[in-house]
Amino acid sequence: MDVAGAVRVHRGALLGPAFLLTGDERLAEDRVDRALARLGPADDHAAAVAALVRTRGPRGAVVASGPDPWWVAPADLAAARATAAVLAGLDDAARAALVLDHEGLPADPAALARGRAALPDATAALDALLAVRRPPVRDDAAAVPRVRAHQRARRTRPLLLVAGLVVVALLAVLVPTPGPAPQAGGRFDGPTRGSLAGDEAVRYALLAAPAEGPATGRRELVFAGDLLGGRWALVAGRTERGWTGWWSAGPADGPLTPVAGPVALQPDRPAALQLDDALVVVAEPGEPVQVSTGLVVRADGTAGRDPVALPLVDGVGALRLAAPDPGGVAVQVRAGVSALPVPVTRAGDADARPAVPALAALRDGDADLGARAAAVDAALGAVAAPTGQDPATLSPQLLWAGTLPGPRGGGVDAAVLVVPQPSGALVVSTAWAARLADGSLQTIGCGTQGFKAGTDPAGLVVAVRCVVAERGTGAARATVLLTGPASTDRLPDERRDTDVVVDAGDGSTVPVGAAGTGDLLAG
Repeated sequence: MDVAGAVRVHRGALLGPAFLLTGDERLAEDRVDRALARLGPADDHAAAVAALVRTRGPRGAVVASGPDPWWVAPADLAAARATAAVLAGLDDAARAALVLDHEGLPADPAALARGRAALPDATAALDALLAVRRPPVRDDAAAVPRVRAHQRARRTRPLLLVAGLVVVALLAVLVPTPGPAPQAGGRFDGPTRGSLAGDEAVRYALLAAPAEGPATGRRELVFAGDLLGGRWALVAGRTERGWTGWWSAGPADGPLTPVAGPVALQPDRPAALQLDDALVVVAEPGEPVQVSTGLVVRADGTAGRDPVALPLVDGVGALRLAAPDPGGVAVQVRAGVSALPVPVTRAGDADARPAVPALAALRDGDADLGARAAAVDAALGAVAAPTGQDPATLSPQLLWAGTLPGPRGGGVDAAVLVVPQPSGALVVSTAWAARLADGSLQTIGCGTQGFKAGTDPAGLVVAVRCVVAERGTGAARATVLLTGPASTDRLPDERRDTDVVVDAGDGSTVPVGAAGTGDLLAG
């Protein structure tokens, strides 16, 4: 079959309807690849869309949502989100009917009626939703080998099924018929789930491994399966204090090794593990789970969370994060109708961050190198950590670098950093750093502030309160750093007033930012 020809003819036309079916560009690409495995260049568009509708998304895994498209007006983006929410609430048949009708193809009348009842002006709404799509992750050339892989899988699946039936028939003759299957007695002691649930070698290795921590009674293999290109497993056991869990992970087709445990498991919440940039959640089948991968800075300069539903297969889901979250400030997991917070076990070596390159300040400063690089790194980390972004993908600009007065004379190096966000908004982050007598560095953030998309960094007027404290003595000194295009001033602020403004120098006033309450990315 001419795979390259099928990709060339159909892929571009299928990405739009696939996005409407899934709500995510990368999941849409996967479904298009699966549909293309059934198509040839001679098939018409109707056959291509029909093949797409018959596909299903990848089992148990989803990539993190990407940034908002900066080129879309906030009102249009809000309307698109409303349409996406309506589509997400429809049953599969009604959603597929709307997409078929949008493509000018016949659809089931009853399903189409349900879709139109929820989305009256469907054509305009779906057109507006398509306008917020981000570009495809892969081009046609990169899609060809993926489509070929799906084709090979389709060819071998019937052979595997026949082989499996033969094995089952032989076992039915040789093995006595078992009694009734045990019923699930709780969240963690039901039947094992996952693609490796029937692998007795894996089960034996996990349950036979010595359990660290409090003595346990019988342990259960809750989950063992392949997710995100690797293998994962959760073993749970009862202790005197409740449920305890042990997580294991390993490479695809490789051995599983312990990565976390013993950890306390809450009987009314799912179990969640974050290992470097991978998140795995084991919940009850049918239990709704939402994930927020970090604060989102919107085009108007405000910040908030936009949690998304995590697709689950038999109660298990996985997510590839943009960056690790060692401090636990970016990723949040909630479950159930009441959206109860889910404790996340964190493991792995996730503290490494790329070094921040040397940056030229947009305005004059008076600091030499000193600890300035550490201050810049701290200011960038104050943005990357709560938003869950990979620091290597950010493009910070150094607004100003200089010194702030110390509590006992002298000074410390400080930096004011501008970090553009995917929405087009700007985040201004300020931090200071001091080299201590023992050679170590002390770094403290002064808070973050948001500015709407379209703001020129060179024209910013920023006021921020920095408290320079001396480690071990309690001595501290507060200063309001006011930096504008014409000058930079350090204003004594021993009262440390809240909700204050200062004169910007041109007759206007500017609010004073600070760490803590009012910090853009504090919560």
